Amino acid sequence: MRLIFDLDGTLIESLPSLAAACNALLAELGRAPLDPAVIQTHVGHGMARLVAGVIDASGGAASLDPAACRRRFREIYAADPVTGAHVFESVPQVLAGLSSTGHGLAVCTQKPDLPTGLLLHGLGLMPPVAGFIGGDTLDVLKPDPRMFHAAADLLPPGPAVMIGDSETDARTARAAGVPFIFFTGGYSAGGVAALAPDAVFSHYRELPGIISRL
Repeated sequence: MRLIFDLDGTLIESLPSLAAACNALLAELGRAPLDPAVIQTHVGHGMARLVAGVIDASGGAASLDPAACRRRFREIYAADPVTGAHVFESVPQVLAGLSSTGHGLAVCTQKPDLPTGLLLHGLGLMPPVAGFIGGDTLDVLKPDPRMFHAAADLLPPGPAVMIGDSETDARTARAAGVPFIFFTGGYSAGGVAALAPDAVFSHYRELPGIISRL
């Protein structure tokens, strides 16, 4: 089976490094830092919406150049996306086991390509993750199903499934016509019922059993 994972809030806890980059940008703009919990509410919709949300929450965009803010954030974050980030418990072992039993693993994320690659390599996830589709790879973002299909096409043919922590991932799976497995340990603010997942797990030790049942 082809297992397509979201990244932030699904495989890794990336909020500390994202918050550090956001607050570094705000410091350059002469603004006070935001609580990471506020920044988290803007994660998962792409870099442009993250920066726009942080700017809005810190005082608004009046007198600012949004494009320049986005460029500067990308520079700050890409310089060190790994410090402060970590994989969720048991992720390396579970992914290695899934790969060893013949499943193909890929990542489909809104995160820009450069920091995605740095994180996957820096946190020891690539391999067994074979490849990724990031926020710069195509001209669309999730929930557009083209992102999912592009990630699945990185792997040998076979049935595919989306594994993620958010409504965006659920919508991506529905648009692609594949099952959705919901990880409850991520950044979703909504309830499980609203996402209508095909399966739910709270610890990665549960994932192999779910995959085998699907």
